[in-house]
Amino acid sequence: MSLVIDGPAARSLADTAFDVRITDAVPGESVALVVDLPSYQGADWSGRFTATADEHGVVDLATTALDGFADADPTALLWALEARPGSAAGPAPAEHELGWTLRVEQGDRSAVAHYVRELRGPGVRVEDLPSPLAGRLFLAAEPGPRPAVISLSGSGGGINEEEAALLASRGFVCLALACFNYPGRPDDLYELPLEYVADAVAWLAARDEVRADAIAVKGQSRGAELSLLVAAHVPGIRAAAAVVPSGYVWGSFTSDGRDGAAWTLAGRPVPPVPDDGLVSGGSTRTPTGIAAAPGFRAAVAAAAPDDLDRATIPIERFAGPVLLLCGGADLMWDSAELSDVLLRRRLAAGTAAVTRRLVFPDAGHNLGLPFTPVVTRSVHPVNDVAYAYGGTRPGTARARADAWSALIDFLKTSLS
Repeated sequence: MSLVIDGPAARSLADTAFDVRITDAVPGESVALVVDLPSYQGADWSGRFTATADEHGVVDLATTALDGFADADPTALLWALEARPGSAAGPAPAEHELGWTLRVEQGDRSAVAHYVRELRGPGVRVEDLPSPLAGRLFLAAEPGPRPAVISLSGSGGGINEEEAALLASRGFVCLALACFNYPGRPDDLYELPLEYVADAVAWLAARDEVRADAIAVKGQSRGAELSLLVAAHVPGIRAAAAVVPSGYVWGSFTSDGRDGAAWTLAGRPVPPVPDDGLVSGGSTRTPTGIAAAPGFRAAVAAAAPDDLDRATIPIERFAGPVLLLCGGADLMWDSAELSDVLLRRRLAAGTAAVTRRLVFPDAGHNLGLPFTPVVTRSVHPVNDVAYAYGGTRPGTARARADAWSALIDFLKTSLS
């Protein structure tokens, strides 16, 4: 008799949770669960887990924790995967799909199941943006006009196609806007005009598929910094969401180490927090990479009050709703601490009622998409430095799921 896998649907959206239940196992004996996820984010991922069958020969991961895990969580089969050394060698997945395989084994009995996680739901359409804009537009399957989101990437640049595809799958038009490190755009985060984003807002608002009165901006890390600047300075924004944000503006981030402003407005640099080498000099080494948070903290502490005030994002100018999602164990920069100034300014401006901040205590800087492999370090694509994100893998995985749910709810409520 073979083991039986009762798992998720054969095809499901990648941001949906799932259950896994194994039956017909030998009661009280260990069952191995072997997972393969090829060709995701440049690597092949795999994991081997074990769990003990109950007195009925069932392993239900909704109620039974995998061995070595504190909590029952079927999605650990994906977020706890490890990248195999070297670049991806597995079969290239179809565009906007993740295929994964689950094999269960007990003695000489086994079963195999194959699943597809869709990053782009049925009916979602994609267009490349016209020059001088760069990026891609994801159009929801539902007829328009629809609420829209502009997605802004962090210090690595490019665009976050996976996020944009999933937001479109949830009924939003999503413009994944490339600001740098993308064809047709500058290579580095250096003196990028906020007017470029303003042009994108105007272009998006003119689309027949879009409700011009329901456009949100969402960014992560340096993209969160940009999203808050856009909310403060660019007309036409209804709501702003910032993931692992800073309430202060920071300087350029380039492959050749050029110092300068990251952003400009009306042809003038947006003043950053004075660095004077404090960010890099104050950073510390950890077993998993550079923790930059102490350096950012040192730069804020050393800045003269007037300089710090000039570098503070004037979020009080924006009357719309704001969502801040922070990692409480963020080692890249302390997003909870760096966002305090935003709360103070919103409170003073009387807009605290439409400001929500969630801090996830065990999460680091890597608050990416839910139910995908979690890493707590990476080598930055701009300067090839290995940075520590902070947080635990289980804590970051839980935070990703909760943060994504909060983001979707925020967008639905704010843009309704």
